[in-house]
Amino acid sequence: MFRPQAAHWFRLLVAREDLPQALALLASRHGIELEVQPEESQRLLSDELADYLDSFQVLARQYQAYWPPALPVRAADPVHTTREAPQQILSAALEALERWRVEAEPLIQRLDAEKVWQAELALYEELARHLSASPLAAGLDLTTMKGNDGSWLMAGLFVLPEPLPALPATLHPILCPVSGERHHFLLAVGSQADMKSVADTVAAAKGRPLTIPHWSQGAADTVLPGIRQRLANSTDKVQRLHQALTVIHRRHDIPRHLQAVGQLQWFFAAIERVRPGPWLVHLSGWVDQADEARLNRLLHENRLHALLELSARPPVVEPPTLLINPWWAKPFELFARLLGVPGKDEVDPSPLLAVVAPLLFGYMFGDVGQGMLLVLAGLVLRKRLQISWLLVSGGLSSFVFGLLFGSLFCREDLLPALWLHPTQHPLPVLGLPIALGVLLLVTGLLLEGVSHHWRGGLASWWLRKSGILLFYLGLMGGFLHPLGWMVAAVGLGWFMLGNRLAGDSLWALLGHLGHLLESAMQLAINTLSFSRVGAFALAHAGLSQAVVTLSDLAPNPVMAFLVLLLGNLLVVMLEGLVVSVQTTRLILFEFFVRFLQGEGRPFRPLSPPPGGVPVNP
Repeated sequence: MFRPQAAHWFRLLVAREDLPQALALLASRHGIELEVQPEESQRLLSDELADYLDSFQVLARQYQAYWPPALPVRAADPVHTTREAPQQILSAALEALERWRVEAEPLIQRLDAEKVWQAELALYEELARHLSASPLAAGLDLTTMKGNDGSWLMAGLFVLPEPLPALPATLHPILCPVSGERHHFLLAVGSQADMKSVADTVAAAKGRPLTIPHWSQGAADTVLPGIRQRLANSTDKVQRLHQALTVIHRRHDIPRHLQAVGQLQWFFAAIERVRPGPWLVHLSGWVDQADEARLNRLLHENRLHALLELSARPPVVEPPTLLINPWWAKPFELFARLLGVPGKDEVDPSPLLAVVAPLLFGYMFGDVGQGMLLVLAGLVLRKRLQISWLLVSGGLSSFVFGLLFGSLFCREDLLPALWLHPTQHPLPVLGLPIALGVLLLVTGLLLEGVSHHWRGGLASWWLRKSGILLFYLGLMGGFLHPLGWMVAAVGLGWFMLGNRLAGDSLWALLGHLGHLLESAMQLAINTLSFSRVGAFALAHAGLSQAVVTLSDLAPNPVMAFLVLLLGNLLVVMLEGLVVSVQTTRLILFEFFVRFLQGEGRPFRPLSPPPGGVPVNP
């Protein structure tokens, strides 16, 4: 569990017609990463298939916005692989899409035209609504903004994404800006030269003229209902056109064809170069499963002509690293991956972090009610957020420390403190995290020794590094009991003697002494960094008291409840973010630096194909 494992090298021999299904099946049920030697490979994607895919891309660029989603595959469906060749699948899909295009093209043209008109109506409605809301502009006739060529005085109406920039000082048009929710409108009146300059400035600001239709003649407040009715009619027409397109989709079975083409695109993107023969194809790479019989049984149960073998990896290829952890430690692999993947001879700290990270978070964020809110948020987001267990575990820890601190939704007068109230006893709150920091740093130094042991260098670590651990323990213990200083002296002597026994000269020992003093200084600074855990616990308690004080000053119970509610939400969002950052910082820069280098190669399995494993309808 604490030691990463190397991925397993596999070789797969599969019938050419079964290759897409075999690869999709393995990628959906297990983690596989392909690694093909380029000098031994050829292109599997033939010119015929490439032409088919190019033709599909041409159609997709033009019509993809009007296609339905690909047909989904239910997890409960039995897996039955299809025997159709990729050429047959692509040819049938292209024929169906071409028949769909011929029938759907008139509807698409009408739909595009209606959407353009709908967008114009939305602009008219937005402008008329804001004009009618102004007592001075409610009676303005929008049609007076239409062009009036031949007159020395011209009027114009423009729409812009942003307010109009300043005009040159030499121009003096009359400008009336109107700001809507999404657009900015400009009514302008002036000479022909002025209006030409306004039009150029609007165009430079990515705006355009807006022409009001003749049927909208009248005051803005009187034509607004008519514009809204036309907008509703246009929306209904767009919906009817979409429904007609849906009928055409079903008639030509477009969702199923899109699913088949999407799976083939996934397949050829995953392996563009393999080692094919006339009938058999050879694949090789890495898999996270060590049971060869189980993998072959999976292939045979799905009636695929394939044989998979787990064997020794090629000597020139570095295997990816697998982190083997139980479900409750899996989410905490995130912390180690921030520095890289632990190598096969490095300790994976994820199971340890499953205890340490929630402990640090809960200590700084101790509140029963707020902890339950985090637990609830983690449970609600468990299907959409992979790290939702971090919220759950952090919330549970906050709940426990809330009981110890006697805090419930910022109030400390509702629950008895099982330990103490932070603001009433600040010194113990500050001191306990330092003791935890000493324990973590000692654990990090010991984990470094474990890594040396796995590399076969335990004797070297014992002679050269273990003295640093003993010296650090003595220094920390010396602040509590004089015996600690004697332990530190023993650690110093052992460090110098160990390096001497390891073969270093007397002059080299002076350099090692400097290294020991530097390491001791770094460890002391790392230890003091954990005092911020207590400081943030006090800050959380102080902010909670401020919320309660503001609530008590409210003029009535309703306002008091609202202040308490908003204050708790602010604490959860603000303090939750700050405490999460501090927890991550302490783990990465105070704990990991003692033993973790991140020397492993990450395992990058193929993502499952879109829609799941190909099945027969």
